[in-house]
Amino acid sequence: MKIIYTRGNRTETLASLATLRKILNRFVAHRVFYEVSSRSKRGHEFFSTKNVFVVGLIEVTNFEYLKILIFDAQNRAHSIEILNPQTMRIYDEMPGRGFAVSFVSESEQGVETRCYIRDEGEDGAPIQEQTALEKITLPQLFEYLEGITTSETTANSKR
Repeated sequence: MKIIYTRGNRTETLASLATLRKILNRFVAHRVFYEVSSRSKRGHEFFSTKNVFVVGLIEVTNFEYLKILIFDAQNRAHSIEILNPQTMRIYDEMPGRGFAVSFVSESEQGVETRCYIRDEGEDGAPIQEQTALEKITLPQLFEYLEGITTSETTANSKR
């Protein structure tokens, strides 16, 4: 796998899995934005998916091929799996914008698959606020909705 550093525009070959782990471990316990997309050489996009989550664990293995697994700290069923990327681009030229990497693979048919990951900062309250609704039980949700609709009905009838 080639590693391309945007700062200094230099290209290196991956020295070891330990080096790759060290680079990627910068994301552990941080909120990350990611986009996984696939498109043809002509620019036609087949798919694109985006999300934000807190990285809990990153596994890097190289048995038959290079495999990178990035696990969501708050949802064990959610992960990103990157298989045998040909290139990793490291975006670290602007310190204020956050560290980012992208993995790119191209097929013989001219289809490019890309996984872009950007550090959004250490895990904190904003993620907890976003997932608070996920932690509410269904009966609590119905109770809450009933309370809102009852309040609105009462307010409308007094007019």
